[in-house]
Amino acid sequence: MKEENVATIIQRIIKGEREAFALLMERYGSKVYGLAARLVGNDLEAEETTQETFIQAFTHLSDFRGEADFGSWLYRIAYNTALKNLRRRKTVVLPIDDRLTDSVSDEAADTALAEATEERIAMVEAALQRLTPDDRTLVTLFYYEERPTRDIAYVLGTTVSNVTTRLHRVRKRLYLIIKDMEYGTKH
Repeated sequence: MKEENVATIIQRIIKGEREAFALLMERYGSKVYGLAARLVGNDLEAEETTQETFIQAFTHLSDFRGEADFGSWLYRIAYNTALKNLRRRKTVVLPIDDRLTDSVSDEAADTALAEATEERIAMVEAALQRLTPDDRTLVTLFYYEERPTRDIAYVLGTTVSNVTTRLHRVRKRLYLIIKDMEYGTKH
């Protein structure tokens, strides 16, 4: 089966065939992710940068004029998105290995975060300050403001599934930060 021309795919999308965008994501997804991973330095941010890049590309696809090839245009979006994400790193954030986060059970995180003692509430508040600004926003909107994930996705410019995934991971990060505060260990 012959691979479809990128210009043809773009025209199909612009004419309303949105599902054709998946073809561009399949074709360029791993390349954009590779660039993002090198720029931001970790898998989670690279995944987010990749998702953001494709969201921006879809949104501005009608602006693509063909002055550069589509891959270069997409890389430019990925580069600018990664830089924007890196600029947000103004606060000191506790680096937590994603493998360590993945090793935390949902039950352990939920139990630790559900504890409603005054001391635990103070620890959660302090732990929040050690998260990235985006993660703090995510936690604030979902847990404190009780906003639906659809609204959070709009505010953050991401997808509902991304918000759900990030909420899942951020709970585990908070758990690890709290454990670090309790025991003074470094992750």
